[in-house]
Amino acid sequence: MGTAVRAELWGTHSRDPRAVRTRARLAQAFAAVAGRHPGAPVSVSSIVAEAGLNRSSFYAHFDTTGSLAVYVLEQALQAISEQDVQVRLVGETTGRDASRIVLGHILDQVEGQRAELLAVFGSAEGGAATARFGRRLADNIGYYFQRLHIARPGGELATTAVFLGHGLAAAIVDWLTAADPCPRDDLVDILVGLVPTWVDSAPR
Repeated sequence: MGTAVRAELWGTHSRDPRAVRTRARLAQAFAAVAGRHPGAPVSVSSIVAEAGLNRSSFYAHFDTTGSLAVYVLEQALQAISEQDVQVRLVGETTGRDASRIVLGHILDQVEGQRAELLAVFGSAEGGAATARFGRRLADNIGYYFQRLHIARPGGELATTAVFLGHGLAAAIVDWLTAADPCPRDDLVDILVGLVPTWVDSAPR
């Protein structure tokens, strides 16, 4: 998959250096505000005040605070996805073990953003943010299918990617927002068990 297609998967944010710097400031401000009040909703006003920007700067890049939080997550998922593909392409580990590694990395990233993600997924905006998260995971999985030339028995990889992506997103958000979540490693075991065997045994 070429760079242009890869960029399309991860949104249409401007690559202009000034825009990149502004998004970074907004992301850092969001993390700072959310970190001071874990689990509480984070407003656009508090983000831009923290960042030293105005509301128009925020809305030039993001439509909601949820889209900002998931944007930060998306950037990490892009790197995690590429790392996973490379591990599988060079055959450093078995397919099942690779699934365990990549799912663990995703959970670790979510846990690392716990404060700001709780502020979104635990709010009235949570449903839309979960759907956005699911779309990005589906893009991830579709990219993985293409790069590894996986052929699903019976075909229709696009629908499979959507099914897996949105299911994974819902499971992760449920774990993140649960009052008494299961241990991280237990969830990895559960999720690995749900990965179709044909994915891990697919010819490389």
